[in-house]
Amino acid sequence: MPNVRVWFLDLATLGIRSPAGLSPYSDTGSMWKFAWRNLLTRPLRTALALIGLSIPILGVIGLFSLSEAMRNLIGTTLSRVQGVVVLREGAFSPVFSDLTSDLLEKIAAVPGVRAVTPEIWKIAPSVEGRSAAGNIVRNVLTRDPKAPSKQLQNMLDQPIIVGQDPTRRAQIKSEVFPKALLKGEAGGRYLEPSDVGSNHVVISTKIARDNPMPDGQPRKVGDFIDIGGKPFEIIGLYETGSMFLDVVVIMPIDTARKLLNVSPDTVSSFYVEGDNPALNEELTARIEQALDGVDGRSPNEFASNFGSLMSQLDLFLLATVSLALLVGVVGIINTMLMSTTERFAEFGVLRTNGWSRRHVLTLVTAESAYLGLLAGVVGFVLALVFTLVANQFLTSTGLSLTITPRNALLGILLSLVMGMLGGFYPAWKASRMVPMAAIRLGAS
Repeated sequence: MPNVRVWFLDLATLGIRSPAGLSPYSDTGSMWKFAWRNLLTRPLRTALALIGLSIPILGVIGLFSLSEAMRNLIGTTLSRVQGVVVLREGAFSPVFSDLTSDLLEKIAAVPGVRAVTPEIWKIAPSVEGRSAAGNIVRNVLTRDPKAPSKQLQNMLDQPIIVGQDPTRRAQIKSEVFPKALLKGEAGGRYLEPSDVGSNHVVISTKIARDNPMPDGQPRKVGDFIDIGGKPFEIIGLYETGSMFLDVVVIMPIDTARKLLNVSPDTVSSFYVEGDNPALNEELTARIEQALDGVDGRSPNEFASNFGSLMSQLDLFLLATVSLALLVGVVGIINTMLMSTTERFAEFGVLRTNGWSRRHVLTLVTAESAYLGLLAGVVGFVLALVFTLVANQFLTSTGLSLTITPRNALLGILLSLVMGMLGGFYPAWKASRMVPMAAIRLGAS
């Protein structure tokens, strides 16, 4: 049997003994070393399989990192709110809520309410002649190759008009924006009762930078800014560091109604402050029981609703990433199938040397496990680089991407499992072959 003798020589160079006994690779440690050397003998094929699986692992780790960053940002933002927001029933946010102003006295009469103030929340018509809709149309007409990213940025940066009653707001202790005013003269002041009916606004430093003066310098206290075609004097500058709050332009509520063409008896929401912030959940229940057609939202409920929304988004994105994972697994199956097909004769000789089907199954599974583990490590490194680069562009939004040890371990374990699943069928196929049939197929 000349072909068999040739294969004995080839396997001897790999350290396999003669047919007199088992190969040294039949013990677990040596078999894993053998599997590792088999991958190194096919570097190009191994590299392609790694790329195919590491990219979706990057997506999985990046997805969890972004999700946790969003949850942390929302948690930080809501932690500053100590009151209850009363909206129209079913409204997702104050921007999409409309209530009648006569509800104010009814809310104030609810036991446990210390102070209540009406608010108007609407999307700004335009700032310095620019609006989100106008920017999108402009990007489409100019066929800017960066238009999609600019459209997304425009939507995220779209200013929101918040009209407040300066007199009633002065009764509120848990202020968010006044506490975020810049220190000293640079921060100016917040709305006061004397500002009623005036075109005075308090804006964020982000809005001041995004809408600079003609000389390119950010707007400051005392400058004017065009909103909806009308000049408004900036009396205060704030900075919260949250992408959800730093898009707000604050002005007197009656001025906001005129600017936005809102009826004088209409409000978007009521901000309610209770006697004890620790009892906000109970206060919310009493308000909803006393008034029909409204929802009371405490910070905890806002966080819960956002958490549910993020969970649904996570599931959708995971389903999308799963398609890429499937492609990566198919790549490993293809790699291992080609590898086992080329080595039929080798497996046949190993079987004649005393290897069992379990040994062959373990060898091929070990190779696919190595591929999965390496792909997980590569995906983790890529995700780490991605977060470091992305954080350079997210500093102004308040988002900070981090890869927790739990997410890193989850991604690597997922890649390992996917690799082993991808190699199971090729391993099973190789282990089921009759030794002499495998030698004939490999030698043909």
